[in-house]
Amino acid sequence: MTNPPRTRRRTSEVRELLLDAATEVFARKGYAATTTDDIAAEAGVARTLIFRHFGTKSDLFRAAQLQPFIDLLAGFRETWNAQQEEVWTEYRLMRTMVSTMYDSFRAHRTGVLGVASSAEAMDQDVARETRAVLDQVFQDVTEIGKQEARRRGWFSEVNLELSIRMIIGMVASMTVLEPLFVPGGRARPSRDQIIDHLTNLVLYGIRLEPPDPATDTAADTGVDTGTDTGTAHPSE
Repeated sequence: MTNPPRTRRRTSEVRELLLDAATEVFARKGYAATTTDDIAAEAGVARTLIFRHFGTKSDLFRAAQLQPFIDLLAGFRETWNAQQEEVWTEYRLMRTMVSTMYDSFRAHRTGVLGVASSAEAMDQDVARETRAVLDQVFQDVTEIGKQEARRRGWFSEVNLELSIRMIIGMVASMTVLEPLFVPGGRARPSRDQIIDHLTNLVLYGIRLEPPDPATDTAADTGVDTGTDTGTAHPSE
C-alpha cells in the first residue's frame, strides 16, 4: 500500500501560518525568549521556511507585529478621505475613527500585546524600526488632525500629536486589557456602547480645557443625556 502524495502548501499559506504562529509565540514569550524553532513548531513547518520567507526572526517580528498599526493608518486615511467633499459632524467622524481603532486592535489583539510585551527586550535595530513605524503612523494621523483642527476651529493644534498618541493608546488598552477593565456578566457593555463612550471621552477631552458654559450646551453638542445605558449618545 502506497502513501498518498503529500500536498505542497502554497507560498501564501506558508506565510500565513508563520505570521499567525509568530504573533502567538511573540505575545506569549516576548521577543527575546522566542526562537525560530518555537515559531516553526507552532506553525507546524520546517524552520528553514522562516528564513526562506522572511530572512530573520526580526524580519518576521516586523511583518507579524506591526501590521495592526499599518492597517490602522490605512483606515484613518480612508475615513478622512470619505468626508472631504461633504464634511461629517464631529461625532460621526470621531466615532468612525474610534471604531476603526477598536476593531483593528481587537482583530490583532495578540499582535498588539506582543509588541507591548516585547518592547524592552527587542534588539536595537528592531526597536528602532518598530519605533519608526509607530512614529510615522502618529505623525500621519497628526497631519490629518491638524487639517481638521483648522477646518473645524474648536480644538487646537498645540500638542495634538501627544493627544493623538494618548487617544490611540487608550483605545488599544481597552481592547488588549478589556478583560480587566470592562465590566463582565450582565453588566458588560456592547461593542457599540464601548465605542460610544470612548467617542464621548475623546470629544470632550480633546480641547484640554473646561468647556465654555455659554457655548458648550447639550443643544450645541447634540448630547442626549436621557439614555438608559449610562453613556451619552450624541445624535448624528
